[in-house]
Parts: sequence; C-alpha cells; structure tokens
Amino acid sequence: MLNDISEELNLSASQPVASTVIRQMEPGEERDWDRFVLSSPFGTFFHLSGWRAIVEDVLGHRYFPLVAVQEGRISGVFPIARVRNAIFGDCLISIPLAVYGGICANDWDSYFRLLQAGSELGKRSGVRYMEMRNRFEPFPASLPRRDLYLTFTQDLSPGPERLFQGLPRDTRYAIRKSQKAGLEWAEDLSDADFYEIYARSVHNLGTPVFPRKLFTRLREEFPGLVRIFGVRKSKKPIAGVMCFYFRDIVMPYYGGSLQGYQRDSPNNFMYWNLISQSAKEGWREFDFGRSKRGAGSCKFKSAWSMLETNLPYRYCLLKAKEVPHLSPIDKKFQLPVAVWRRLPFAVTKALGPRVIQWVPSI
Repeated sequence: MLNDISEELNLSASQPVASTVIRQMEPGEERDWDRFVLSSPFGTFFHLSGWRAIVEDVLGHRYFPLVAVQEGRISGVFPIARVRNAIFGDCLISIPLAVYGGICANDWDSYFRLLQAGSELGKRSGVRYMEMRNRFEPFPASLPRRDLYLTFTQDLSPGPERLFQGLPRDTRYAIRKSQKAGLEWAEDLSDADFYEIYARSVHNLGTPVFPRKLFTRLREEFPGLVRIFGVRKSKKPIAGVMCFYFRDIVMPYYGGSLQGYQRDSPNNFMYWNLISQSAKEGWREFDFGRSKRGAGSCKFKSAWSMLETNLPYRYCLLKAKEVPHLSPIDKKFQLPVAVWRRLPFAVTKALGPRVIQWVPSI
C-alpha cells in the first residue's frame, strides 16, 4: 500500500510546486489552520481545528493534526485520530464523530505527501487500516473504497416558496399535515431537553448515545457556529436538532424525535421549518448529511428532492486484508442492535457514553 502511494507521489514530480514539508500542527497555529480550511474549496466544518479538543477530551483518542507547508504557509491539512479497541481493532480515522474528513489540500503534492505521512504514521503505530471520510476527492488515489454512504444537499437560493413547490407531493402533504397538528417551532430549546430527545431517539435505533459533554464542548469550541432548534406540542418538546454552520452552509447534524408523535410528522415539520428559516436568513446550501444506503434515514432524505452524492470514503489497508465492515446495517451487528433496543432506556443512557467512544464507525 505504501508503495502504491509512493507511485502516486512520483506522478506528481513533474508538477511545478514549491518544496512541501509535512509536520504536525504547532501550538498557536490553530488560526492559520482554520484560515486555510475556510479558504479551501475542499474544506468542511469537520476539518476545523476545534475538533481536536473534542475528539481528545470527549472520546479520549489520540489526535494527529498533520499539516503540509509550502514556503512558510499551510497548503494542506489532514486531521487523524487513533481509535484503539480490543473488539473492533486498532485504526486511524479522519475523523471520528465526523461524516466528512480526510485530506484538505489544494494541490497534488500537498495532498499525496499528507497521504503518505498518514500511511507511514499508521504503519509505525501498527494499526490495521486508515480510513478517510472524504467529502470531496480532487485528487483520487488508488486506494480501496466502500460505497456505503450518500450525502444530500439542497440549493436554498430559490427561497422557501419555490423550494416547497419543488418537493414531492407526499412530502408536501406531510408538512401541511404537521402544520395542522398544533406543532410549534422552537428556537429556545434547552440543552437538557435536546439531549433527552436525542438520547431516546438513538436508543430506539439501537445505537449507544454520546455523553452530554459532547454537545456542551461543541458549543464551546465553535461559538456562534452551533445552534439548537426544536418542536413543541402543547409546550412539550418532542423533537430537536443541533445544526452546524460553515461558510454559507447549514447542516442539521444531531437530531431526533420522541416516539408516540409520529402521526403528527414532527420531523417533516422540523426540517421544513429549518430549510425555510435558513433560506430566509441567507444561507446558500442545506446539507442534510450522510445516510447509509438502505437505511430509514436515507429513504426519508430521498423524499426531499435533494442532490444525492456518493461519499468516496477511502481506506489505506495496512494489516487489514479487506475494507472493514463496521456499519450497524451489516448482518453481524443486527443482534447487538436488537438487544440494545430492548434494554431499559435508563440503562442505555448510562452505558451508552462508555460504549460509543470505542466504535470506529461513528
């Protein structure tokens, strides 16, 4: 695998680029890192430097913020974390908690030298593989990939009225139905209310819940870029969503709704209000995030007539012989998921934060 990457680098030798140096980000260099990410067309919210503190403090994983430097200026970044677990194995991921990641670089040389540095780091660490959760792939590498995820995006520039008319009939019907169900859009949902809704929602899916500290740290590390919205019925919070804001993009990321209210279509109500509000506020793009092919969330998002794009996740196999299969939809995880669903909510709420940090696929 390292030989293959070296061959990619040899192909870039004819490119007229400055000498590229690869090293780790130095203390106090966070602003330069973020300035590069914000300026790069391949940067995402998950490439921002604040994720280092979250991955280290919340999950307890070691973080390696690799940077490419040309003539004293950052020309690429590659955030990597090491996830070590006796059950799932030892791997490098760019990055845990994120749906996007991988290498953010504007030129070929920076990209492939960062890729080589990450691969060498994995080899020295003795990990099984390195996973890159690419959103964009400006310089495709000859690495195996798994086409498991889609991402959904919507141009908000037409405005709420035209966006609504462009929705499928069934989706419009569900939104109108929710608007007649006595639901209220809430911009003042408390952190405690949001966490309770989210914890119950993921329990119903058979997934361990993150610690509440994660959501607190997100607000601390990204002030002004994280907002919580929700839905109430008869003053009771029944749905909630935490959104990330990056450049001119709004991304609902963590969300859920309570069982027992599905006949009122609270998710349709929540996401339509968020789309409408975001368009009015001048945000350019609505990023509905990734979903696994065949999952219920994928079917739900497909009903909004958004642009569907394959996510080109790449894997550098070191000790592993094949691309890992760690998705909850894989057959080997069906029994644990079913058992987790049947556990009392109070038990999963207490145990979930201890379990989820060791799952590489998060």
